[in-house]
Amino acid sequence: MNHNPLKLKPFSGSALKVIAVISMTIDHIALYVMARNLHIQEFWLYEVLRGFGRLAFPIFAFLVIEGFFHSHNVLRYMATLLIFAIVSEIPWYLLGQYGSHNVLFTLLLGLIAVYLTDRIPKDSWVLIIPSLFVAIIASWINTDYSWHGIGLMIVFYLFRERSLFIYLFGLPFLLEYGLIGTSFGLFVCIAYNGQRGFIHGKWIKYIFYFYYPIHMMVIWLIVQ
Repeated sequence: MNHNPLKLKPFSGSALKVIAVISMTIDHIALYVMARNLHIQEFWLYEVLRGFGRLAFPIFAFLVIEGFFHSHNVLRYMATLLIFAIVSEIPWYLLGQYGSHNVLFTLLLGLIAVYLTDRIPKDSWVLIIPSLFVAIIASWINTDYSWHGIGLMIVFYLFRERSLFIYLFGLPFLLEYGLIGTSFGLFVCIAYNGQRGFIHGKWIKYIFYFYYPIHMMVIWLIVQ
C-alpha cells in the first residue's frame, strides 16, 4: 500500500507560521492581560492558554532553520532578524521585560550558531564550539528562551528530517517550559511536509516580522 507523505505530514510552512502566530498571541494575551487580574477559579484557563502558547517557539525556531537551508542570502536573513529584534525591544520593555531581550535575538543567535557550525566538518571535534559560545552569549544577555533556544535550533539543524531524533534530543531543551505544550510544538514541526503552502510573494513574509512588535504594542496599549 502506498502512503501519501503529505497526509502523514499535513503542515506546510504557511500553516506552521499561522499556528505559531496564533499560539504566540494567545500566550502573550494570557501572560500580559489575563495574569494582571487573575482569579483563582480562572487559573486553569490561564495554564491551558500558556500551555498552548508553548507551541510557538519550537515552530518559529524550526522555521528559522528551514529558512537557513532555503535562503539565498543568509547574511541578509540575519540582518532582517537583527533589525526587527531591535525594533521589538521597545514594546518588549514597555511590557516590563527589563533586563532581558526578546525572542528574535534568540532566533538570530541560533541562526548564527548554525551558520558557523555549517562551516565545520561534521566529523570535527570543534563542531560543538560555535553553539556553546553562542549559547553562553544568549545566557549572558538573557534572551527569551536563552541557551535552551540555541540548543533546540542546533538539534533542528543536525537532525533535519530525522523526526525521532528531533523529538528525543529537542525536548530536553524545552522541559523547563512545560512538557505538553512544547511536545505538541515539536510534533507540529515534525509534521512539516516541506511545502511552502498558501503564503506566496517576496514581501508578504515581512508581515510576520512586523506582527511581532506590533502585537506586543497593541497588548501594551490594552493594559494601560
